Amino acid sequence: MLLAYPAVAGPGDKEANQGINAAKGGFCKRAIPLLESAEEQRHRPSSAVPLADCYAKQGELRKAAEIYHTVANEKKEPGYSARDVVAITSAKKKAAALDARIPTLVVAPAEPYEGLEVEVNGEVISDPSTPHRFDPGVPLVVVARAEGYEESSQKVVLKEKQRRELKLRLKPKPGAKPPAEKKPVETKPVEKKPVEKKPPAEKKPVETKPPVQKKPVEKKPVEKKPVEKKPPAEKKPVEKKPPSGPDKAAEAKPRPDDKPLVEPTKPEPLAPVQHNVWLGAGFQGFLIPKLAFSLFGEGGRNVLVPGGDVALTAKIGRLDLVFSIAYARFLMKDTPFKPNGHPDTDYEIIASDLQAVQASASFLWNIPLDRGELFSFRIGAGIGAGWTFLGELYRTQAYPGDAVPGDPSTFVPGDPYRYVKCRGPNNPAGSFRYCNQLDYDADHYNGYVEPSWFTRPRGRPQGLKPVVYPWLVLPEVGLTFKPWKRVAFDLRAGASVTGLLGGLDLRFAL
Repeated sequence: MLLAYPAVAGPGDKEANQGINAAKGGFCKRAIPLLESAEEQRHRPSSAVPLADCYAKQGELRKAAEIYHTVANEKKEPGYSARDVVAITSAKKKAAALDARIPTLVVAPAEPYEGLEVEVNGEVISDPSTPHRFDPGVPLVVVARAEGYEESSQKVVLKEKQRRELKLRLKPKPGAKPPAEKKPVETKPVEKKPVEKKPPAEKKPVETKPPVQKKPVEKKPVEKKPVEKKPPAEKKPVEKKPPSGPDKAAEAKPRPDDKPLVEPTKPEPLAPVQHNVWLGAGFQGFLIPKLAFSLFGEGGRNVLVPGGDVALTAKIGRLDLVFSIAYARFLMKDTPFKPNGHPDTDYEIIASDLQAVQASASFLWNIPLDRGELFSFRIGAGIGAGWTFLGELYRTQAYPGDAVPGDPSTFVPGDPYRYVKCRGPNNPAGSFRYCNQLDYDADHYNGYVEPSWFTRPRGRPQGLKPVVYPWLVLPEVGLTFKPWKRVAFDLRAGASVTGLLGGLDLRFAL
């Protein structure tokens, strides 16, 4: 029967199988021409859906959605295999998910334009005021024309899930009144010119000639020779002599409510010594980016490591010496990973519930941002060590989750984040290349616990679980807010050997 299989294979089956395996391995550039050739020879949902998957990965969302919808509307036909039926079912879900990702563009004219025509990348679109779908990341040239208006051109790039409305406003051609601007015939009401009521014969204001200015009898004032009032003996300003006698004594004596004049000029006392020692506590966490895993292998994920710290700060001028003890929980969910240079069959699912204590010393320089030192910028570095006192690192061999148990040909490289844990050697059946019993991972099943760095099982490599690890932060930057003399808030961030550091502390002066 095996020898007879190639003879009964349908047209395009060879290209379809090669293309499906390449698509599962993530090699879409190789898979697309193979799957397109297979679909031209004979359509099968099991090959059409992987073709649409590759189109979607390359950003051709509209083409992928068209295939998904076509397959989703199909019914099981004679000759369709179980894979074809599964493909039809999955196409419905993928079509709905992809429709939400495809961006749309609406061209909304600011006013009605006669003979309006809109082109996108040289193709005329009908009814531009309704949403039209386009692939994300593709530059779109939107050209609009209308009678009596200048041609308008705009470039647009849409993002996934974007719903954009483009306001269209055209400029009239110089010297031409666009038809759209045909002003409605202004049926001006007969301008009943108000009867110009002429002012009654423009009664010229009677020139009321000013009455004959009867020149007032110039009563020549009797030239009364001003009595030369002699200034009253030129009263010399009374020279107020300082009070003498008892007044002087009263002025000389300080009043009880008068403060000595020298007091305001006294310098304020220096800050007491206890303001140089602070005790604080707060949140401290890390973000281990997926990029960090790529330094050692393939796979991994972003891991958030929450925790907290207690710190003692000693101030020496502008320098802060911070001694802290921190707790961190390295909790990582199931994650695929394999070392660099290893084959796809070496993928394992790793997980961690490690907990650690870290001791460190930081040296931070303070730069006041205002005169009252309400805000200060801090910059420096930190050094220390960590100890994983609790928890384990788990490893389990993995195989492609899309594989069909019992069919070794389906156990081919695919998306590692869809891989599942092996239940044992060659379990499920056909997984012997992935679920094996090689010397270094013979028993990596059922949540195998990794030994520590200081343990080396007989005949096996040294363990990988970290027990003691170095701690280094460079640089560490922060912002201090000191609303009161004895209270301060510290917001800090930095780059450490375990990831990106972040923290918020509250401290009090002792």
